[in-house]
Amino acid sequence: MVLRINPKIGKAVPLCLVLLLASLKACAPDPLKDADSRIKKYRMREVVISLKDREGKPAAGARVEAKMIRHQFLFGCNLFMFGKFSRREKNERYLKLWSGLFNYATLPFYWPGYEPRPGMTDRERLKEMADWCRWNNVIIKGHPLIWHEPWGNPKWIPGDPKLLEPLMEKRVKELVTGFPEIQYWDLINEPTTAWRDSTSVAEWENRIGPVEAERRARVWYKQTGGQARYLVNDYNVFKIIGVVFFLAHPVKAIRLLLNPIKYYNFSFYAYLKELKDQAIAPDAIGIQSHMQIAIWPLSRVWNLCETYSRLGLPIHFTETTVLSGKTHRKIDYFHSEKNRPWPSTEKGEQKQAEYAAEFYTLLFSHPAVEAITWWDFSDKDAWLDAPAGLVRANLAPKPAYGKLHRLIREKWWTNYEGRSDQKGELKFRGFCGDYRLELPHSDQQLEFQIDCHQPEGQRVELVAAFGGE
Repeated sequence: MVLRINPKIGKAVPLCLVLLLASLKACAPDPLKDADSRIKKYRMREVVISLKDREGKPAAGARVEAKMIRHQFLFGCNLFMFGKFSRREKNERYLKLWSGLFNYATLPFYWPGYEPRPGMTDRERLKEMADWCRWNNVIIKGHPLIWHEPWGNPKWIPGDPKLLEPLMEKRVKELVTGFPEIQYWDLINEPTTAWRDSTSVAEWENRIGPVEAERRARVWYKQTGGQARYLVNDYNVFKIIGVVFFLAHPVKAIRLLLNPIKYYNFSFYAYLKELKDQAIAPDAIGIQSHMQIAIWPLSRVWNLCETYSRLGLPIHFTETTVLSGKTHRKIDYFHSEKNRPWPSTEKGEQKQAEYAAEFYTLLFSHPAVEAITWWDFSDKDAWLDAPAGLVRANLAPKPAYGKLHRLIREKWWTNYEGRSDQKGELKFRGFCGDYRLELPHSDQQLEFQIDCHQPEGQRVELVAAFGGE
């Protein structure tokens, strides 16, 4: 989520942010200038396939088709509207459109929704969602395990941090072990901003400090023995946001200044650096990029990637929102119905499409970024009731859906046809990801991977049912 502003200064502070972003846009160089060449360098590799028959002899002159089936890069979106449309055909259309674009799903594990009463969980629905993802070759992330906001605090949990901690440990361990198919988790969500809140989880974080909270949560996570990677996810990614927080919460800010070590670092970057210095860094950095208040200049996005890449950790853009309507300086984050009407407009949809294509192109071209997650897929029940979807509430695709489809599934997609040489080898350059090698006139299908973590000229040996035609 994005920053919540004290209503007394709510008009002035977002305006300062808008003006800052506008000034940055005016004077910065174009970061898209060399994007295509960077994409070719960082997202593609040459592969040599050595094709042999079942006797181990080179399959010379074999005609093959290599078809890409999934990107290595994680193009994602939350899947929160799974099964929530009133008619079956709409649920099916939602999933068809969703899977036509994405390979990475964020599933909702908000504590009040998942466990509204002690021991009464929504496990069956989440398992259904996870099963659909596995059947459709979609990688899964769970979001979130621990969160200080009201949406992360069911009413039944105790306020005493000493009583709460065992319940959080139990939750982390049960979810990670109970959903082994989930490959990523947001462990602690928005850890640098809990000082502003007084929920039960916030009180726990504030009592021990965010670094110690991360250390304890990490121990619970590691004790499960699971192989899933975990992220620390936040929106406090620009220094200006820290200034905004201080202005909005002066009393709490004084407490922070008087005891910064126990409480909070000034920025998400400083917090992550502290985790790394103490050898408890996450597997990846989660950066939220909600743009309901203002569009981020692309130069600012690039500089953000450059800054956080210095930490030496993969970067995930975990929650990306680009509106197809007007941006608003004043937003009610707790009563979204007050934001209505907030319509999608024809002009807004065109702007959304143009910016989304540029934003994805820029991030795909940065070597440190390995995931982008859009937030939300449909305008129906979108967060804050904002026109944030790639499809409208009636599931009609917006122009942005088509733009991203042409990039992700066409321009950045590889299908190859050719024949093996006398050595039984064939060579081509393709986007990194999973592939299926098909042999015409044969039912045999062989799968292989082009890995961007490996150098050029990576070799793959496959055994075919015949040596040639």
